[in-house]
Amino acid sequence: MEFTRAQLTAQVAAMRQMFDDVQLVDPNTREILDPETLQPTGPAGEVPALDERGRAWQPVFLQDSTCFTLYWSVRPEGRPCVLAVTYDLPHVEAGSSREANAFYRLLSQCREELCHDYVTGVYSRAYIDSAFRGRVAAAARGGAKVSAAMVRVNEYAALCRSESVAAADRCLTTAAGILGLAMDGMECENTLIRLEDGVFLMVAIGAGAAELEAHIQDALQGSRRNFSITLARRGAFTATVAAADWAEAGSWDLMVGLAESRLYDAP
Repeated sequence: MEFTRAQLTAQVAAMRQMFDDVQLVDPNTREILDPETLQPTGPAGEVPALDERGRAWQPVFLQDSTCFTLYWSVRPEGRPCVLAVTYDLPHVEAGSSREANAFYRLLSQCREELCHDYVTGVYSRAYIDSAFRGRVAAAARGGAKVSAAMVRVNEYAALCRSESVAAADRCLTTAAGILGLAMDGMECENTLIRLEDGVFLMVAIGAGAAELEAHIQDALQGSRRNFSITLARRGAFTATVAAADWAEAGSWDLMVGLAESRLYDAP
C-alpha cells in the first residue's frame, strides 16, 4: 500500500494506541526507520516471508512474555518497507476462562518446542531470535566481552549418507552433551544452540573468543567422543572449532558470520 510520509506518520501514531510496539522496518537493510524522515534509527530483526497480500505474522517468545508480531507491506513514497506491530499477550490471571487457560498451555508447549532442538535438547535457532540475541547486544553495548564459536561435527554429513539419520543424530547428541558440559564449566553467562545439520553455535557473555575457543577445544580433547552407529558398531567423531569477538565485528550478524567463515576456511 502506498503512503506519503504524512499519511504513514498518522497511521503509525494511530496504531501505537492499539499495539504495544509499532516499527517501520526496511527488510533489506534490517533497520528501523523513522516514519517521518525514513532515516534509520537502529537495527531491526529479520522479517519473515510475506504472503501474496504482503502480510505475515509470528509469535515472539521473550524471557518474561509472549507476543505476536504482525507484518504489513507498505511503500512510503515508493520505498518497500514493512510495518511490524507487536501485541503483548496479558498473563492469565487466576479465575480466567477455560479457553484462556487452554490457549496459554498450548503457547507454553509451542514455546518449548520452538526454542529447543528436538534431537539434542539444546536451544534451537528460534531461541536466538526470540530471547538471546537482544540480551547479547545489550551486554555488548554495556561494555561486556561477547564472543561466539561455531563447532562443526565433521562426520555428520557422511553418517547421514552412508549409515542413517538416526546414527548421525546419536553422534550429534553425544557432541551436544560434551559441549553442554563445557559451557556449564564456564564462569560466565553462555548458551549452546544447534544450527543446521551438524553445526552448533556457542555464545558467551563475559569471555573473549580465544578463551571460549580454548575452553571448547579442551572439553573436546578431554572427552570420549564415541557414539553408537548400530547396536553392534560404535564410531567416534571429530570437531572443528572457530570463534570471533563482538569487538572485532561490531554486531551480532557480523560476529556470527565471521565465526562461520573461519569455520569453513579451517582445514
